[in-house]
Amino acid sequence: MKERHSKQYTVREVSESVDLRLRETAALEDISLNQATLRALARGLGLSDEPVRYRSLRGIVKPGDKVDTKGWAKALESMDTVNPEDWK
Repeated sequence: MKERHSKQYTVREVSESVDLRLRETAALEDISLNQATLRALARGLGLSDEPVRYRSLRGIVKPGDKVDTKGWAKALESMDTVNPEDWK
């Protein structure tokens, strides 16, 4: 029999939001909750070829934080500029 090089973990005190997101991901990708958890761990640790997809800025900008809206607008505006050299 081939030896498995994996470990088994028990994770406690998983927050409601993490549980919901893992279950949502598992359902959307039609995979098991275990597979969704393993993929999330690998991505979070930078061990996956799959890039991290950020869905919003909520995790970065917290309520009450002072936000430089002019800076954000300038950064977003620069993304609308097309460099013709990139399309040659």
